[in-house]
Amino acid sequence: MGFELVPVETGITLKLSVENFLEPAFRRPAWAAKKSSGDSRKNRRTEAAIKQQSLFQRTTWLKGPQAVREDRFQVCTNFFQRGLQTCGCRGGGPQAIVENSIMRRKTTLEKPLRLALIGMSGAGKTFWTKKLAERGIPAIFCDDNIEQRLTSRLAPGGYSGINGVAAWMGWPDSTTYVEREAEYLAQEIHTLDEVLHKLEEEPDASLVLDTTGSVIYTGNHLLMRLRRQMTVVYLAATAEEQQLLVERYLNDLKPVLWRGAFQPKQGEAPRETVARCYPVLIEARRRSYETLAHCTLQVAELRDGAIDADTFLKMVQSRTA
Repeated sequence: MGFELVPVETGITLKLSVENFLEPAFRRPAWAAKKSSGDSRKNRRTEAAIKQQSLFQRTTWLKGPQAVREDRFQVCTNFFQRGLQTCGCRGGGPQAIVENSIMRRKTTLEKPLRLALIGMSGAGKTFWTKKLAERGIPAIFCDDNIEQRLTSRLAPGGYSGINGVAAWMGWPDSTTYVEREAEYLAQEIHTLDEVLHKLEEEPDASLVLDTTGSVIYTGNHLLMRLRRQMTVVYLAATAEEQQLLVERYLNDLKPVLWRGAFQPKQGEAPRETVARCYPVLIEARRRSYETLAHCTLQVAELRDGAIDADTFLKMVQSRTA
């Protein structure tokens, strides 16, 4: 995916301060702070023991404040399993993230302007990304890039566009769905990694990123890089609007990574399974979106026709200031 990011004059900047991810500068593990004594084996870990540590924990000490801690996130399994039990589903759940420690939401208001919009399919991520792009801010639509990466798989079946990708993936109970779901996620990971790499190389570049609803499954390392490079804005739907999201999925199929949440009961039609399990998927993702985001905007308040791109940016600024 080749793209060029051009800085633009925006008036405000919404970029996560690096300090939010850092442990205190040059903090070392307790074992490393011990003074040498007669028995060095008690005061120093072996190389093998060090390797057992988290990669991020080791680099935090070795490289100081430029490293991040992996334990800011953890897999949300217990919550999702409870949700599956509530709706009558069984089986594994999606690997969504939740925070296991308080993460500060502070951002810096300096150039460049970098926003990443997250949320469920149908929440308005693409709509607002286009609005901001019309204002002159460079934009990337992850769905388009994923489709391009899947061209060789889509072409034989004549699939194109986001609906074509969804048709290629098939209904969640189809025999090829799990394989194609994994292939889709692999291309999404490549896409996000490439975008972030470009931003890391060009610190003065502005960008609005239209992520997919499944961005939370791309892995903790990528998600922490995303938070470091961009201000993450969660477009959240109310309980009433969540039902609308279910209906939109049924009537206008979009690529959705179910991650084991689609669990049909005997004699249940696929659409009935979606109606029962999709709300559980939304709720499990909600917690992950909230953890990943620096600020949250309600979809309902954005439906006011008087809200334009500038107003949208001011709302984000007010929630992150």
